[in-house]
Amino acid sequence: MTDTREITLTVNGTEHTIDVEPRQLLVHAIREELDLTGTHIGCDTGNCGACTVLKDGKPIKSCLMFATQADGSELMTVEGMEDLPEAGDDLHPLQEGFREEHGLQCGYCTPGMIMSGKALLDENPDPNEEEIREAISGNLCRCTGYQNIVRSIEYAAEELEEGEIAAADGGVVTDADGSTITPAELTDEDGEFDCGVENCCGGPTTDREHDSVSGGERE
Repeated sequence: MTDTREITLTVNGTEHTIDVEPRQLLVHAIREELDLTGTHIGCDTGNCGACTVLKDGKPIKSCLMFATQADGSELMTVEGMEDLPEAGDDLHPLQEGFREEHGLQCGYCTPGMIMSGKALLDENPDPNEEEIREAISGNLCRCTGYQNIVRSIEYAAEELEEGEIAAADGGVVTDADGSTITPAELTDEDGEFDCGVENCCGGPTTDREHDSVSGGERE
Protein backbone atom coordinates (compact mmCIF):
# COMPACT_ATOMS: atom_id res chain seq x y z
CA MET A 1 0.00 0.00 0.00
CA THR A 2 1.47 3.35 -1.04
CA ASP A 3 1.83 5.90 1.71
CA THR A 4 0.26 9.25 0.78
CA ARG A 5 -0.20 12.54 2.53
CA GLU A 6 -2.98 15.06 2.15
CA ILE A 7 -1.87 18.57 1.26
CA THR A 8 -3.65 21.76 0.33
CA LEU A 9 -2.43 24.04 -2.43
CA THR A 10 -4.01 27.22 -3.66
CA VAL A 11 -3.18 27.25 -7.34
CA ASN A 12 -4.10 30.21 -9.55
CA GLY A 13 -6.58 31.31 -6.88
CA THR A 14 -8.31 27.96 -6.47
CA GLU A 15 -7.77 25.78 -3.40
CA HIS A 16 -7.04 22.11 -4.01
CA THR A 17 -6.68 19.32 -1.49
CA ILE A 18 -4.80 16.38 -2.97
CA ASP A 19 -3.08 13.20 -1.84
CA VAL A 20 0.56 12.94 -2.80
CA GLU A 21 3.34 10.52 -2.11
CA PRO A 22 5.97 11.91 0.30
CA ARG A 23 8.63 11.89 -2.41
CA GLN A 24 6.44 13.28 -5.18
CA LEU A 25 7.95 16.42 -6.65
CA LEU A 26 5.86 19.54 -6.79
CA VAL A 27 6.11 19.74 -10.58
CA HIS A 28 4.63 16.24 -10.86
CA ALA A 29 1.83 17.12 -8.46
CA ILE A 30 1.02 20.21 -10.52
CA ARG A 31 0.99 18.31 -13.79
CA GLU A 32 -0.38 14.93 -12.76
CA GLU A 33 -2.67 15.64 -9.80
CA LEU A 34 -3.97 19.04 -10.93
CA ASP A 35 -3.68 18.49 -14.70
CA LEU A 36 -1.92 21.83 -15.21
CA THR A 37 0.54 20.76 -17.87
CA GLY A 38 1.67 24.26 -18.83
CA THR A 39 4.49 23.86 -16.31
CA HIS A 40 7.14 21.90 -18.17
CA ILE A 41 9.69 19.37 -17.02
CA GLY A 42 13.01 19.98 -18.68
CA CYS A 43 16.12 18.68 -16.96
CA ASP A 44 14.74 17.42 -13.60
CA THR A 45 17.83 18.87 -11.96
CA GLY A 46 16.85 22.51 -11.49
CA ASN A 47 19.16 23.80 -14.19
CA CYS A 48 16.83 24.68 -17.05
CA GLY A 49 14.00 26.49 -15.24
CA ALA A 50 11.23 25.11 -17.47
CA CYS A 51 9.36 24.09 -14.30
CA THR A 52 9.40 27.60 -12.77
CA VAL A 53 6.23 28.60 -10.93
CA LEU A 54 5.53 31.30 -8.37
CA LYS A 55 5.23 30.13 -4.77
CA ASP A 56 3.87 32.81 -2.49
CA GLY A 57 4.88 35.33 -5.16
CA LYS A 58 8.45 34.14 -5.57
CA PRO A 59 9.82 32.13 -8.49
CA ILE A 60 10.83 28.59 -7.59
CA LYS A 61 11.84 25.56 -9.58
CA SER A 62 9.14 23.06 -8.87
CA CYS A 63 11.35 20.08 -9.72
CA LEU A 64 13.52 20.87 -6.71
CA MET A 65 10.75 20.76 -4.10
CA PHE A 66 8.61 17.96 -2.76
CA ALA A 67 4.92 18.64 -3.05
CA THR A 68 4.56 18.18 0.71
CA GLN A 69 6.96 21.09 1.24
CA ALA A 70 4.52 23.35 -0.58
CA ASP A 71 1.57 22.39 1.64
CA GLY A 72 -0.45 25.51 2.43
CA SER A 73 1.24 27.60 -0.25
CA GLU A 74 -0.21 29.81 -2.94
CA LEU A 75 1.08 28.88 -6.36
CA MET A 76 0.78 30.55 -9.72
CA THR A 77 1.40 28.64 -12.91
CA VAL A 78 1.39 29.92 -16.47
CA GLU A 79 -2.28 28.94 -16.75
CA GLY A 80 -3.13 31.60 -14.17
CA MET A 81 -1.74 34.47 -16.24
CA GLU A 82 -4.89 34.88 -18.31
CA ASP A 83 -6.96 35.38 -15.18
CA LEU A 84 -4.94 38.35 -13.94
CA PRO A 85 -6.60 41.78 -14.20
CA GLU A 86 -3.86 42.99 -16.54
CA ALA A 87 -4.88 40.37 -19.09
CA GLY A 88 -8.30 41.92 -19.64
CA ASP A 89 -10.22 39.81 -22.14
CA ASP A 90 -7.11 38.73 -24.00
CA LEU A 91 -3.56 37.73 -23.20
CA HIS A 92 -1.52 39.07 -20.31
CA PRO A 93 1.02 41.64 -21.61
CA LEU A 94 3.81 39.14 -20.91
CA GLN A 95 2.16 36.51 -23.06
CA GLU A 96 1.41 39.11 -25.70
CA GLY A 97 5.04 40.23 -25.59
CA PHE A 98 6.31 36.73 -26.30
CA ARG A 99 3.97 36.59 -29.28
CA GLU A 100 4.74 40.05 -30.62
CA GLU A 101 8.52 39.89 -30.16
CA HIS A 102 8.87 36.26 -31.25
CA GLY A 103 10.12 35.21 -27.83
CA LEU A 104 8.29 31.89 -28.11
CA GLN A 105 10.71 30.16 -30.49
CA CYS A 106 10.35 26.41 -29.82
CA GLY A 107 8.20 27.27 -26.84
CA TYR A 108 9.44 24.70 -24.36
CA CYS A 109 11.10 27.16 -22.03
CA THR A 110 8.36 29.78 -22.43
CA PRO A 111 6.22 28.97 -19.36
CA GLY A 112 9.24 29.20 -17.08
CA MET A 113 10.46 32.36 -18.77
CA ILE A 114 7.05 33.98 -18.40
CA MET A 115 6.86 33.12 -14.71
CA SER A 116 10.36 34.48 -14.09
CA GLY A 117 9.39 37.60 -16.04
CA LYS A 118 6.23 37.94 -13.95
CA ALA A 119 8.21 37.77 -10.71
CA LEU A 120 10.62 40.39 -12.03
CA LEU A 121 7.94 42.86 -13.15
CA ASP A 122 6.06 42.45 -9.87
CA GLU A 123 9.18 43.56 -8.03
CA ASN A 124 10.65 45.91 -10.63
CA PRO A 125 8.10 47.28 -13.14
CA ASP A 126 10.75 49.13 -15.14
CA PRO A 127 13.77 46.83 -15.46
CA ASN A 128 16.68 47.52 -17.75
CA GLU A 129 18.13 44.88 -20.06
CA GLU A 130 20.76 43.81 -17.56
CA GLU A 131 18.14 43.31 -14.86
CA ILE A 132 15.97 41.27 -17.22
CA ARG A 133 18.88 39.06 -18.20
CA GLU A 134 19.72 38.56 -14.53
CA ALA A 135 16.11 37.65 -13.71
CA ILE A 136 15.97 34.94 -16.39
CA SER A 137 19.51 33.70 -15.83
CA GLY A 138 18.11 30.57 -14.17
CA ASN A 139 16.08 29.72 -17.25
CA LEU A 140 17.77 28.07 -20.20
CA CYS A 141 16.66 28.58 -23.77
CA ARG A 142 18.00 25.79 -25.89
CA CYS A 143 17.18 27.82 -29.00
CA THR A 144 19.75 30.31 -27.65
CA GLY A 145 17.50 33.19 -28.66
CA TYR A 146 17.58 35.24 -25.51
CA GLN A 147 17.41 38.57 -27.34
CA ASN A 148 13.79 38.03 -28.37
CA ILE A 149 12.89 36.89 -24.86
CA VAL A 150 14.43 40.02 -23.36
CA ARG A 151 12.47 42.15 -25.85
CA SER A 152 9.30 40.27 -24.92
CA ILE A 153 9.69 41.21 -21.26
CA GLU A 154 10.55 44.80 -22.20
CA TYR A 155 7.36 44.86 -24.29
CA ALA A 156 5.34 43.68 -21.30
CA ALA A 157 6.90 46.29 -19.01
CA GLU A 158 5.93 49.05 -21.43
CA GLU A 159 2.40 47.72 -21.88
CA LEU A 160 1.87 47.40 -18.13
CA GLU A 161 3.17 50.92 -17.58
CA GLU A 162 0.80 52.31 -20.21
CA GLY A 163 -2.05 50.43 -18.56
CA GLU A 164 -1.24 51.97 -15.20
CA ILE A 165 -1.10 55.44 -16.72
CA ALA A 166 -4.49 54.91 -18.36
CA ALA A 167 -5.94 53.69 -15.06
CA ALA A 168 -4.51 56.72 -13.27
CA ASP A 169 -6.20 58.92 -15.87
CA GLY A 170 -9.51 57.32 -15.01
CA GLY A 171 -9.75 55.41 -18.26
CA VAL A 172 -9.59 58.32 -20.68
CA VAL A 173 -10.94 57.39 -24.09
CA THR A 174 -9.34 58.85 -27.18
CA ASP A 175 -11.80 59.50 -29.97
CA ALA A 176 -11.01 59.13 -33.67
CA ASP A 177 -10.48 62.87 -34.03
CA GLY A 178 -7.98 62.86 -31.15
CA SER A 179 -10.35 64.37 -28.59
CA THR A 180 -10.61 62.66 -25.21
CA ILE A 181 -13.61 61.58 -23.22
CA THR A 182 -13.54 60.63 -19.57
CA PRO A 183 -15.92 58.29 -17.78
CA ALA A 184 -17.29 61.33 -15.96
CA GLU A 185 -18.62 62.57 -19.29
CA LEU A 186 -20.43 59.30 -19.81
CA THR A 187 -22.55 59.44 -16.69
CA ASP A 188 -26.20 60.32 -16.59
CA GLU A 189 -27.84 62.84 -14.31
CA ASP A 190 -28.00 60.29 -11.51
CA GLY A 191 -24.27 59.73 -11.71
CA GLU A 192 -24.63 56.29 -13.27
CA PHE A 193 -22.27 55.32 -16.08
CA ASP A 194 -24.13 55.20 -19.38
CA CYS A 195 -22.32 54.74 -22.67
CA GLY A 196 -25.57 55.00 -24.62
CA VAL A 197 -25.70 51.33 -25.57
CA GLU A 198 -29.00 49.64 -24.92
CA ASN A 199 -28.69 47.47 -21.80
CA CYS A 200 -25.30 48.99 -21.03
CA CYS A 201 -23.35 46.85 -18.59
CA GLY A 202 -22.48 49.97 -16.60
CA GLY A 203 -18.76 49.30 -16.62
CA PRO A 204 -16.47 52.14 -17.69
CA THR A 205 -14.59 51.06 -20.79
CA THR A 206 -11.80 52.41 -22.92
CA ASP A 207 -12.92 50.23 -25.78
CA ARG A 208 -13.95 52.61 -28.55
CA GLU A 209 -15.49 49.70 -30.43
CA HIS A 210 -17.97 49.20 -27.61
CA ASP A 211 -20.51 51.48 -29.25
CA SER A 212 -20.10 50.24 -32.79
CA VAL A 213 -20.03 46.58 -31.86
CA SER A 214 -23.13 46.89 -29.77
CA GLY A 215 -24.86 49.06 -32.34
CA GLY A 216 -25.53 51.84 -29.87
CA GLU A 217 -24.79 55.51 -30.11
CA ARG A 218 -23.21 57.62 -27.42
CA GLU A 219 -24.85 60.92 -26.80
